[in-house]
Amino acid sequence: MAKLLEQVGKQLLRQAGIATPDGRLADSVPQAEEAARDLNGPVALKAQILAGGRGLAGGIRFATTPEEAAHEAAALFGRVIHGRTVERLLVEQCVKINRELYVGIISDAGRRAPAMIVSTAGGMAIEQAIGGHGSASLAIGSIDVLKGAPPYWCLDLIGGLALPGPLLASLANLMSRLYQVYRRYDCNLIEINPLAVTPRGLLALDCRMAIDDDALFRHPELDLARSQEVSDRAPTPLELAAALIDEKDHRGSAHFVQIDPDGELARAQKKISIGFDGVGTGVSMAVMDELVPLGFLPMNFCDTSGNPTASKLYRATRIILSQPGIEGYVFASCLSSQQLDNTARGIIKAFLEIYPGGQPDIPCIFSFRGAWDETAIALMQEHGITASPWVEVLGRDSTEGDLARGFAALHRTWREHRV
Repeated sequence: MAKLLEQVGKQLLRQAGIATPDGRLADSVPQAEEAARDLNGPVALKAQILAGGRGLAGGIRFATTPEEAAHEAAALFGRVIHGRTVERLLVEQCVKINRELYVGIISDAGRRAPAMIVSTAGGMAIEQAIGGHGSASLAIGSIDVLKGAPPYWCLDLIGGLALPGPLLASLANLMSRLYQVYRRYDCNLIEINPLAVTPRGLLALDCRMAIDDDALFRHPELDLARSQEVSDRAPTPLELAAALIDEKDHRGSAHFVQIDPDGELARAQKKISIGFDGVGTGVSMAVMDELVPLGFLPMNFCDTSGNPTASKLYRATRIILSQPGIEGYVFASCLSSQQLDNTARGIIKAFLEIYPGGQPDIPCIFSFRGAWDETAIALMQEHGITASPWVEVLGRDSTEGDLARGFAALHRTWREHRV
């Protein structure tokens, strides 16, 4: 999913009629100081990064004067929080808060519907409230996408919460508007935490939004790059490049994610980083289960299945092999109807462009099992790929264990040759 920065989410909220504190974006210390001067009062300086828990990590600071704002901004710019460098701040006017609430909508797979969640505890207390460990009142309801979330439905949902009548009415109206944003932008998640009850009314003090990757083509105005994300981190350049493979060609898939982008996890576990591609998630997991005990950890996960074109395999293979620090490449196919000769053609083209004569200088093992597997193996031989001492090709009678053990032996010989 594509996550939005707080300042972008708040802009979309304001367009829907949901109020937020007055604020300014700052890319430098002087801009932060000028923003505080414009806002003419106490301000909050909030790091604009795609990560939760900023407050606990020191990513939100407060200042009462422009000079103090400059001092706090200098402490924030360039700071690394949850693996992200702070390069932009949102300088917002501080407001008087009577109480904090929480409102969110998630795509609930269990309910097969969007789920509206409202809590009378906002801020950091929401996790305990939703987890059942707090005393806050909680309301959760499934939204019928054909009917939407009109104010009367929202009011019925929160009617049992211990809130004053006028506040319930305002909250129901805000919830209805929030669902409009959720639907308008194809969200998987949207939440306001905290939603502040102030003398001015309800104000969204923070906003988290995540948009379905497959709907990004409908929202060019957001200027978001499509990526296959697996965690609460920004996509890597290779993930952004890989996401373009399926953009205009839906024949099969090429799903690529860097599960250990910098190899830090492999080093911590004293394992060896390798590149990986599998035809099908099941066989990929089975091969990984065999590789990891032998001391190898894939730097990436890649699934090229559903009978993709040779061009997709070519682009995916180039991306996998461009990862710095890998000490090998493993390709595993499952026993399926995928046309493996086309798969081989894409891989071969990538190898011929990357390595002299198509012969790699790192250990590479291939398992071709399924439709046209013998043709795929013959093509690898015909184009000279198998002439490299560091290439091994297995056929339809091989197992996932054979693949992993074969790679381990090949890698061991390769290491000894390098010494």
